[in-house]
Amino acid sequence: MFKLTKKGEFKYINTKYNKNIFVTPFITDTHLHLLGFGEKLVQPSLENKSLPEIKEIIINILKKNPDKIILRGWSEEFSIPDKKFLDDISEDIPIMLVRRCGHKAVVNSKVFEQINFKDFEDYIEFEKGFLKEKAIDRFYETFGAFTNIKDNYESAKTYLSKKGYNFVHSDDLHGVSKEELPFLNDTDFFVYEKVAVSSYDQLLNYYDHGYFKIFKSVKIYLDGSLGARTAYLIDKYNDSNTFGEKLWEDSELNEIVRFCESKGLHLAMHAIGDGAVQQILKVFEEVKPKLLHRIIHAQILKEKQIEKIKKYNLIIDVQPQFIESDKIFIKSRLGNNLNNAFKFYELYKNNIPLFISSDAPVEEPDWLRDMKKLKELGIPYKYSLFRLTYSPEIVDNINREESIEKKALIFNQNPFDEISLPEMYSEDSLI
Repeated sequence: MFKLTKKGEFKYINTKYNKNIFVTPFITDTHLHLLGFGEKLVQPSLENKSLPEIKEIIINILKKNPDKIILRGWSEEFSIPDKKFLDDISEDIPIMLVRRCGHKAVVNSKVFEQINFKDFEDYIEFEKGFLKEKAIDRFYETFGAFTNIKDNYESAKTYLSKKGYNFVHSDDLHGVSKEELPFLNDTDFFVYEKVAVSSYDQLLNYYDHGYFKIFKSVKIYLDGSLGARTAYLIDKYNDSNTFGEKLWEDSELNEIVRFCESKGLHLAMHAIGDGAVQQILKVFEEVKPKLLHRIIHAQILKEKQIEKIKKYNLIIDVQPQFIESDKIFIKSRLGNNLNNAFKFYELYKNNIPLFISSDAPVEEPDWLRDMKKLKELGIPYKYSLFRLTYSPEIVDNINREESIEKKALIFNQNPFDEISLPEMYSEDSLI
């Protein structure tokens, strides 16, 4: 058989089977929200739903007497629920409907009765009941983000394992403590947790409470999403009088980077807009970090920014399926700046290291789909498959070569030439 090595090449290995098969480690999704994806799997989705359909879903859930309702998936192309719509259904329990992107939501009046949103007014449209960014986090801190954490994890793990994933880089600490995370002692499925913080003080608090004795990565959100018009752009949105949301001051971002450098922590930075990327590059110019850090998304980029990304040895974590999903609104949002979107091929040609991920629950994890989309852009299967298997080791330090002895993907033809659905083997049937 032929075994994919850490050098990115297939090496012939003489085994008792000597089959003409190609063996690789299981896949890594380097950016998703594991518990949030599990919530999507176990709860009704609002994707592509009209207002009457959403109303019916909520009414059916209310029959079970929940203490809160959190649902996700609506988008303006199909429906725009507001506070009055929710109040007409129920004002007895908190209800939040999260937009598909996760960066905008709508709540009913009960939420405003129970949460003091002082200092979050900039992220709220009270009349319509819309919340953005930090106001959504405030909801999660108050009511929690999930219905059943353990069920969510098991559902997500089962789904991902069947798809050929065995490693994920996740972001789950929203209204959840480290003690509640259900995967800490799981030796069969590997989760590299990024500790999401919304301020430097919160980072210090997590450090004081021992989070970084367990976790080795920090996650920050520098902006929102294009769909919600909260991604932070250098130029104004084409269809709105806004640049988006800048969520961090430069001085505080500077402190975060210096802290991660001093403590040996990997910093993963959500930045969709070129304005958010520019903020990162400005702060990196000041700090001059030595460790390996990551920009998640970098969906909009200027040409000169690509040069500086390479200078600071940043990893770019891309989501190929966004190319398809954002087609419905991206031209309207960006106008003449559309040519600055999805510069994945340019990043590849400039030898900037790429991670490849889904951002589930925004998209469903499907690495075959993503490899094919990148191939359409000119990025070879060979490159993408290595990035999906061995490359994440540079951050999470999980030995994929050892893991391949217990679990492996088996291709019947060379996946560098043509990619197809592999078989999945455990150690009992592989060795």
